[in-house]
Amino acid sequence: MAQAINGKPISDTEFNTLAMLVFTHQYQQNKPYQNFCNAIGTSPEHVSHWHDIPALPTDAFKAETFPLTTVPIADVQKTFLTSGTTTETKGKHHFASTDLYDQSIINAWHELKLAEPAHAIFLIPHPEQSPHSSLSHMMGVIAQHIAQGSCWANDDSGALDLEKIINATKNNQPVALFGTALSFLHLFDSIESPLPLAPGSWAMETGGYKGTQHQLTKSELYQLFETKLGLHSDCIVNEYSMTELSSQFYSRGLNQAHQGPSWTRTRVIDPVTNTDAKPGQLGHLVLYDLANLHSVMAIRTQDLATQDLVTQDQTNLEVSAPYFNLIGRDPTALPRGCSRSSDETLSR
Repeated sequence: MAQAINGKPISDTEFNTLAMLVFTHQYQQNKPYQNFCNAIGTSPEHVSHWHDIPALPTDAFKAETFPLTTVPIADVQKTFLTSGTTTETKGKHHFASTDLYDQSIINAWHELKLAEPAHAIFLIPHPEQSPHSSLSHMMGVIAQHIAQGSCWANDDSGALDLEKIINATKNNQPVALFGTALSFLHLFDSIESPLPLAPGSWAMETGGYKGTQHQLTKSELYQLFETKLGLHSDCIVNEYSMTELSSQFYSRGLNQAHQGPSWTRTRVIDPVTNTDAKPGQLGHLVLYDLANLHSVMAIRTQDLATQDLVTQDQTNLEVSAPYFNLIGRDPTALPRGCSRSSDETLSR
């Protein structure tokens, strides 16, 4: 799988072949997932296309007595936890190694042609401060392998260090700011006067507001980026992922679709019939991630989206790019997301 992720974009035919191999492996080695498939009457013998591989709801990762891993729990070297309050049951994503996870971050960055910052400022805790945060881990990979220089702007308590941020931006050189939507709101609240960034600067934000006291539209948030930092909406990237995945999806600016790397695929399904929603119809987002090799490749979320199939010709390969239009969290679903823990930390 590492060779596939490191190579040229994966065609539909190649993706289907790999997805079937991964599904068979996970069905055989991941007992809780096998039980789930059997309960709905599905097994590798009954599936010939990735589209029909059973997608496991994200809540299944919260089952404490049924770890979703293809390796013995004794061989697990890293576990990421979903965000939430201290009284909530948190989902767990186990890894025997984060090598494939890290490759997915780095290679998706290059495949999707995201900018490589000369200097990155992270508004979230360092991986050493949050060892079970997949977001902190991702930012650590970016700091080590993608950004030329980096600055972590949280102090030991998790609060933003405004002086450190100002010092990192006052040399009139382009910077890239990385943080959750709520960490940026805390930054904006801390800035008494605008802090215009140098030309060529940009920001990456992730996470929403569900389960917090904040409610802003994306347009309102991006207007604050322009008012406080001088960043137009076209200079803002939204990153979408979750603890239960090993890959990420990105969009730039307002009203733009998210795109993932070629080792992922997406569906939008009607939550009642579990069949594909019509183009433009609202439904639940289902994600297929080959980098989730040692857990579950097919994940059903409770995030609302619409989808229009976009086909690209990349190096003479027909690749159905995984595009979707993210709407937000299903209002009937339980709150979750990296912004929740960020808000709790920064508010202390």
